[in-house]
Amino acid sequence: MSVNETQLDKLNKLYVNHLLEDKNPYLLFHAKHLETHILAYKSGKVLLQGNRIDKEIILIKKHLNLSYYEAVGSDEVGTGDVFGPVVVCAAFIDPSQIPFLESLNIRDSKQINDPTILKIGKKLAQKIKHTLLILSPLKYNQLSKKSINLNKMKALLHNQAIIKTLSKVNKSVPVILDQFCQPNLYFNYLSNETLVYRKINFYTKAESIHISVAVASIIARYAFLIKLDEYSKKIKMTLKKGASTLVDDQLKELIQEGKLSNLPEIAKMNFKNVTKLLEF
Repeated sequence: MSVNETQLDKLNKLYVNHLLEDKNPYLLFHAKHLETHILAYKSGKVLLQGNRIDKEIILIKKHLNLSYYEAVGSDEVGTGDVFGPVVVCAAFIDPSQIPFLESLNIRDSKQINDPTILKIGKKLAQKIKHTLLILSPLKYNQLSKKSINLNKMKALLHNQAIIKTLSKVNKSVPVILDQFCQPNLYFNYLSNETLVYRKINFYTKAESIHISVAVASIIARYAFLIKLDEYSKKIKMTLKKGASTLVDDQLKELIQEGKLSNLPEIAKMNFKNVTKLLEF
């Protein structure tokens, strides 16, 4: 989170009774409130650390009146699913769209059932400026064979989605990324890229930071479900989500039906569910 000088001063006063000693010369203050550490840098950057930062974020946003500000949020889905693609979405939200989003009861896609995702995901995709990138299982498997790990794939996709979305917005706005690795690793993954967007605010549970991340996650989930349905129709079997024993059973069924050659087109072949089955 980035704040201006006035907002930084307000935060300093807010946490005056919760300060910790910290000799970092770049810090204005280091506080601990409940289970969350608040590190406010003189540059205006504010970092939150802890397992339960969502309530602290809400407190800070309310205190600084930051609930409604324009931003680009980026998130991904499909990374824990054996079947289906990896989908990344970056979405731009401005304050004028908040009433529309509130009418849809927008929240993190993991908290919304699939029928609702399919219903509101289409509406969001039609109304919100965004960039959607879909990495098919076939392409995922090709990259995996080249020893490109999942986090690098995600970094490449997020970077591209963020740059494309900002080009549609055509002005400088905060960019918020749902953190999946440390920032230094994220940029290391992009070291060979010609264009890299670096002014990113990394947060775990970033949907609590800004509604744009929640919107991005819903659009991404919507696209994932559409693609999974396409693969299901192609294979003539309703493919399971996730990586549970139910997926193991379905993989065995596919192999028994002689559809092993189809797996690279619908499944991530380096998942343990697949590799342990192919070892026998």
